[in-house]
Amino acid sequence: MIARAQCWTCCRREVRCDGRKPTCERCEIASLECLGYGADGLRGTDDDTCGGPNQPAEHPPSSVEESSPPDAIRQSPTTFLYRRAQMIFEGLEYFNKLISPNIVSDASHFNPYIVNLKRLESFPDHYVKVLVATAGFHRLMTAGPEPTPSSALIQRDIDVFALRSEALGTLNEQLAQPDTQTSDATLLTVVALLITSMQSSAHTEWRTHLEGARRIIQLRGGLKKIIRNNPYFKPILMYFIMADVMGATTCSSKHENMPVATLMALKYWEIEPNILRLLAATPNPCPEEIFQSLILINYLRTIACDEESRKRRQSGTSMVLAKIIRFSATEYAARMHNFTGWNTSGKDVGFAKSPSESQTKSDSSPESSTSADSPRSISDHDLWFSVAAVYRAASLIYGLRTLVVDSEDDATLLLPDEAHAAGVTALREEARKTLSDILTPVFSDEDTMYRIGKLVMWPLFILGMEVQHQDSAQRKFFVDGFTMLSQTMGVLGPVGAIDELMHKWALDSQSAGGTQVTWDDYFEGRPDYIVF
Repeated sequence: MIARAQCWTCCRREVRCDGRKPTCERCEIASLECLGYGADGLRGTDDDTCGGPNQPAEHPPSSVEESSPPDAIRQSPTTFLYRRAQMIFEGLEYFNKLISPNIVSDASHFNPYIVNLKRLESFPDHYVKVLVATAGFHRLMTAGPEPTPSSALIQRDIDVFALRSEALGTLNEQLAQPDTQTSDATLLTVVALLITSMQSSAHTEWRTHLEGARRIIQLRGGLKKIIRNNPYFKPILMYFIMADVMGATTCSSKHENMPVATLMALKYWEIEPNILRLLAATPNPCPEEIFQSLILINYLRTIACDEESRKRRQSGTSMVLAKIIRFSATEYAARMHNFTGWNTSGKDVGFAKSPSESQTKSDSSPESSTSADSPRSISDHDLWFSVAAVYRAASLIYGLRTLVVDSEDDATLLLPDEAHAAGVTALREEARKTLSDILTPVFSDEDTMYRIGKLVMWPLFILGMEVQHQDSAQRKFFVDGFTMLSQTMGVLGPVGAIDELMHKWALDSQSAGGTQVTWDDYFEGRPDYIVF
């Protein structure tokens, strides 16, 4: 039986070719140079044949039957190809079933991250390999090592590592070529690596992929231009935006990447109207108003030591704290009451009906700091109210801690008018109580912990940063909570939070005589960390 024509690029990559001439469509989609068909397409050394690098072809071109078309190539599937195909399809099915639900806020909503196996050939090869390798690592972390692994399981683990190495090798080749280094396929793969590295460790490696994606985005003219040209990129690029901003909250203000990151983030809400509301469809569903506040806090942290910017920092601090205090979780929950997640197009999020139809009218006066939203338990209140309340409280703690408590300026110059009466200590205590009242029930029940815990990891981490090192019972609550999240989600990211909190508690215990340990002190010189 004579196989359909295979271009030499697809032969090398060991993927099925569509056979279109003069150049393969699959190569164009993957932004690869198509080497053509037949003997004229063979370039490089004798090893560059259809059997793969350093491996003879099963049927070299010279042995094709004379009655066949001159560009037809006979192929006999090998054991390696059978095993590879099986691993890819099993890995993608595993990814769709057990990993992709964790990267949307509600698993019942449309999930744009699920891979359509019927359209597998339309995805870049190295992107598919990244997802399959991620599935393999996830399965290993969830199930744990086999006590007496069989030779088949050992081979599977070897294949997973090999697949990831191949993906990284191909990606590096793409990054080295001017015509492919900024392609859609390259950007897609780099952001996929960013997401998977945050899930697998949440330390250091994610920063490499984040900065790689940032460079590609800059070379392509910015996020606004990319999304305008290809709005279907929104689901994947929202992860870049989320990682860029949330990653800046857990590093020193003197970090080498902070200046460029915080300046770039100041333009995020200018990409298009309501762009930041898309965050509600991610597992970090920070309300857009609060996310804007985090962007401003991160920026103000970077100019803390700039004497010429002192006045701007003081007024900016007062403004951003007022914005957080006035944010209403009640109004936000009303807007989100009929939220349905990503539209099937993946270009926007949707609501069952207009948000204005379900929005309840609230008091026209802004909420004071003494009327903080603090429900008794997660089961008694709407999910979105609780999510909004914990992000409001956590961002208020983060802003007060980094911009006021750590500052040498007089607090009266930094607090907004409505916060003067309460003062910094009372504001922090109120926010801590809100977080504790909501989060304690979440992590006391396995079902709510799995459904809601992944959505509130950053607020949980911020509360952990407020715990006194002497309080062993509270410390145990955070260690147990992040450990359970890691086990149920099958990722190591939450374990990183334990390491960071234990480092913080240790520094607190060593600070004698009431010496202040600043936010920068906690993260200075540490491996790059992100709560995810």
